[in-house]
Amino acid sequence: MDINGPLKIGVIDSPDTPGWELQIKFTDDFKSASLENQGKIFQAYIQELVDNINNLPEGDRNRDGMAIVYQFCSQMLPYIKDGQIALEETMTVEIGQSQAISITDFLNG
Repeated sequence: MDINGPLKIGVIDSPDTPGWELQIKFTDDFKSASLENQGKIFQAYIQELVDNINNLPEGDRNRDGMAIVYQFCSQMLPYIKDGQIALEETMTVEIGQSQAISITDFLNG
C-alpha cells in the first residue's frame, strides 16, 4: 500500500532489543510548508490513514502497519499544529516484534 505523506519511515532491525525501531523523518516539502499548512497536511495524512485502515480487513498486515503509523501520528498532531516538533530531527520509536512484521509489510507495500 503506497500512501504519500509528510513522513519518511524506515525500519531497522535492532539485535539488542526484542523488537524493531522506526526511524521517522519529515519530507522536505512538509518542512518548507507554513505552520498552518503543516497542520492541514498532517491532518489530511491522518485522515488518509484512517480511510485506508477502514477499507482493509482485520488482520491484514498493511492495515496493522497503518494502524501503528496512525497511532504515532495522532499523538503528534497537536504538537505539529503548535510548531513544537523539531522537523529536522529524526525520531526513533521502538516497536515490538509482532508489530514489526506489520509495519515492514506496510512500508514495503
